[in-house]
Amino acid sequence: MSERLVLEVQGMTCTGCEQRLAAAVRRVEGILAATADHTKGVLEVALGSEADPAAVAARVAEAGYAVTGRSEARS
Repeated sequence: MSERLVLEVQGMTCTGCEQRLAAAVRRVEGILAATADHTKGVLEVALGSEADPAAVAARVAEAGYAVTGRSEARS
């Protein structure tokens, strides 16, 4: 079973931002996939069982963006 994490992110302004943020988040242990959309201001992440949502949010901040909201769903 995996978990889907959707973060509302401020600060993305272009497709380059999307690519940089998604690539940074994919380096977090346990992340199965990550995609960002600057027009919607969201980052969608598929978490494996060993992934830590807090580590994802920390990586977003390290990349220079702000998490303003969050939702999770199991699939």
